Amino acid sequence: MSLLIERTDQSSIEEIVVLFPEARIAQRRRWMRRGWIVLLVSAMVLLASIYTGGVGNRSTNLPGRSSALTQSSATPLPVGTMLNASSVVAIQMFTATRGVAIASFWIKSFTAIGYSYLTTTVNGGTSWRITGVLPTGSWDPGGQGTGLIEFVSPREGYIQQPAPRGPLFTSNGGRTWMSIAFAGLTTSLTLSEGDVIVSAQHCTGSRNADPCVTRLGTFSLGSLTPSSVTVIPSVSVDSTNNSPEVLAMSGGTALAAEGSTLIATLNSGASWHRVINPCSGYARGEAQLTSSSRWYMLCGQGVGMMKANNWLYNTTDSGRTWTLVAKGSALRNVGADNIGPYAVNAFGVSGDGREMWIDGGPGFLEVSSDGGRKWQLADTIGAKTNITGPYFVSVGHEVWLPIYLGGLVRSPSAASWKVLGESSFS
Repeated sequence: MSLLIERTDQSSIEEIVVLFPEARIAQRRRWMRRGWIVLLVSAMVLLASIYTGGVGNRSTNLPGRSSALTQSSATPLPVGTMLNASSVVAIQMFTATRGVAIASFWIKSFTAIGYSYLTTTVNGGTSWRITGVLPTGSWDPGGQGTGLIEFVSPREGYIQQPAPRGPLFTSNGGRTWMSIAFAGLTTSLTLSEGDVIVSAQHCTGSRNADPCVTRLGTFSLGSLTPSSVTVIPSVSVDSTNNSPEVLAMSGGTALAAEGSTLIATLNSGASWHRVINPCSGYARGEAQLTSSSRWYMLCGQGVGMMKANNWLYNTTDSGRTWTLVAKGSALRNVGADNIGPYAVNAFGVSGDGREMWIDGGPGFLEVSSDGGRKWQLADTIGAKTNITGPYFVSVGHEVWLPIYLGGLVRSPSAASWKVLGESSFS
């Protein structure tokens, strides 16, 4: 601080010598030196604050854009620390402003996750406050099943873990976690009339001698053991040892695929029946269930170079009949307002089925505001950025897209998209 503060016993001398031109020049030089010192110190403080990303107890200050890069500290960030959206890897929104998310930080070598946190937002995802620390190794943002979180409030909910461990439950905002007794590869979590239904692929031995099965477990909220367990039956005529895979769940309704065969349950797995597969003959479809009877399937046939032919179908009678809503082609112009030519990474539908979103790869976000009949590219993002994500989360007609390896995009309407935060990996 001695470089920035004048000594008081020199003031009278400087008031005298300032009358001489040489003294005025010398004093101006001193002022310039002081100015440069202040500027350099301020710049160093600013850079340091951006790099550390708000580490510490300054819960009212938002960190810089690059805070999601690394966390070199041997101890986790304290509860109450504020983060920006660039570290978000999984999200669930309760309203247009309130939600929970998992935020992850890489170690300095960028080879593994250092710490992951449970966080909450009250401003639509712009900033996030840490409420708890996840156990080490319980979250892998690049692993299979990423995005599986199910919370009933900011304090109480479930997160998936990497296979073969079962989900984790917290009742206090992530300060403590308890393990759920349901081993396997968790493929879905959903709430149904106060219960939580978990689907998991479970393998006990050789796939030829003892093939894998997919189970549904129903848990009372907060219970660590299931009140019931059912096995999704194998009904496929294909000669395969693959177990059925849950494509989508909504309450007690679930749609699963085994090879090219679709089966469904309307009663939390107590019984299953075969339904028509509109995507038969193509790659596995992306499914969205907005009620027990209204479903959507987006079918794709890749042609290379991140391009594909796409077909969108819907049903209002639980899969007994399907209607073609729209299509797109990577090989020829099929007409304006149809689905674009991109291979689909993620597909989302609003609760009323009117708004729809497609992530077609880095920068290619497509939107529809009329139930999927007409589509347009989200021009405000376009192909100028590398964002791409695994799934959409919607409340009403607003939607959020967590970005692979960190970051978040928000759209309050089909024509307006904003990157709330983006890590350097995106």
